[in-house]
Amino acid sequence: MATGENSTDPVHHAPPSGKPRLVPLLVLIASIAAGLGCIAAFVLVKVQYDILGLAEQASRTLLPQIQTEVRTIINLERLKVFGEIVRGSPLPRERREALLAARILSMDATYEQNLDLKKQVEQVIALIERMSAYRNAQDSARQHLDGELSRLYRAPDDPGSGTPSPSTSDAQALIELAQELHLLQSGLSQVPVDQDRLQLLDHFARKLADYAACIENAETRVGIGRIEGLLRTQRGILDADINLNRDWRQASNILENLAQQRSVSAAVSAAEGNTIIAARARQAMVLVTATLGGLILLFVAALYFFQRAIVKPILRVTAGLERARLSHGTVHLRRERIRELDNIARAAEEFGAALAQISERSTALEREVYERQQAQAQLQELATTDSLTGLRNRRYFMYRAAEEFERARRYRLPLALLMLDADHFKAINDRYGHPIGDQVLQALARRGQELLRDVDLFARIGGEEFAILLPQTDLAAARVVAERLRQRMASTPIVTDQGPLILTISLGLTGFDATVIDFDALLRRADAALYRAKQNGRNCTEVLPEPS
Repeated sequence: MATGENSTDPVHHAPPSGKPRLVPLLVLIASIAAGLGCIAAFVLVKVQYDILGLAEQASRTLLPQIQTEVRTIINLERLKVFGEIVRGSPLPRERREALLAARILSMDATYEQNLDLKKQVEQVIALIERMSAYRNAQDSARQHLDGELSRLYRAPDDPGSGTPSPSTSDAQALIELAQELHLLQSGLSQVPVDQDRLQLLDHFARKLADYAACIENAETRVGIGRIEGLLRTQRGILDADINLNRDWRQASNILENLAQQRSVSAAVSAAEGNTIIAARARQAMVLVTATLGGLILLFVAALYFFQRAIVKPILRVTAGLERARLSHGTVHLRRERIRELDNIARAAEEFGAALAQISERSTALEREVYERQQAQAQLQELATTDSLTGLRNRRYFMYRAAEEFERARRYRLPLALLMLDADHFKAINDRYGHPIGDQVLQALARRGQELLRDVDLFARIGGEEFAILLPQTDLAAARVVAERLRQRMASTPIVTDQGPLILTISLGLTGFDATVIDFDALLRRADAALYRAKQNGRNCTEVLPEPS
């Protein structure tokens, strides 16, 4: 009977032994997950504030420095332009205004932060002032020549002068002398080459001596003697002006190099700020990744315990309900168990949302690091490229050329170096203006790139001076390249805003051999070859050493 009574009782079995531990275990897992979620959120917020703080600090410290460098670059470029105006303008007013503007630029406060730069700018200003003084002296000498010739030549119907009227032959000689003087002044203002201007002046001096021998009037001969003295004065001024032109070319190259150095400095400053921020972002990525990994491990552990502590008991409850249904019993689930299941579901949803937010912020950080690396690469490209022609600049050329020279010397490979210069480029600037001169240089760079290989290095190293490095190329092959470029420039007009122009170039070629100890020696020899090409009439290619 006892056995039968026990078999017919409703199902009221004792709970399994693991059930009392279920709620504390779930609470512990949820607490750990919530704690790690808070830590991850705190890390993300702190990383964002750190990056924003670094960016703000970089803006406060680096931005004024970059602005100063850019302002210095603009001032140096303007100083170079004003110097060109003082050197080449025929109008005294333009020269005075350019000199005044150059003096104002030299007093800019940015130079006070760099004493070496200030000293170099002061030297350039002193050179511009000397050029202005010699240009004014030239104008004064020309005016004295014109005035002296006007006093010598007087029309026969001018009886008011106390000087005896010249004879017919003297008057004819003075007319021819005035014409020669006019041609001289016109030639001195139009001929761009200094040696040609000296030859014009010497030619007129010889003509003047011939005319003096034909003059009969003593007063006229005395006046011609004064003109000869003025010519000697003007020749002395011209000699000094030639030296000033040479000094100005050097100063112009110095200004261009200074501007390039300032641009490199600005690029480096910006790159340093980007590097600091990128490094901090990488550290943040490592920290966020570690936190995310910990959360994933915790989630796996939670799933494991969920399966053991939740799923299995639910299956046991389901089986018990099924047994109760079969035995016509009733089993009521406790409300506490239902609330626990609801809490577990909500915790799982919140955990999934936190994981999605962490993944999204991690992707944003990766994108920011990539964008800053791209910006740094663009700044590096700007620092090694000539802004006008798109070619490599002098700094990059010297660095790469030294590497190629060492490789050629180590492996005994042929190496050729070409130096080329645009002929009469100053005359083009003076006649058509600097924008047309810029278009001419761009066309020269473009045509050179079309003829060269990818391994060849083409760079602008001065105002109108370029250099081409030809790796694994002997002198014979390099001369073919040089002549091809020279003939193309001489035969094909350059289309500009003011019509087609013909530009010729002079080239100096040399190659690596056992007598060259370093790249500087190779560069000096190529420059000497270019100078010889200039002396031999331009529009030609000279080779050093001369082929046997």
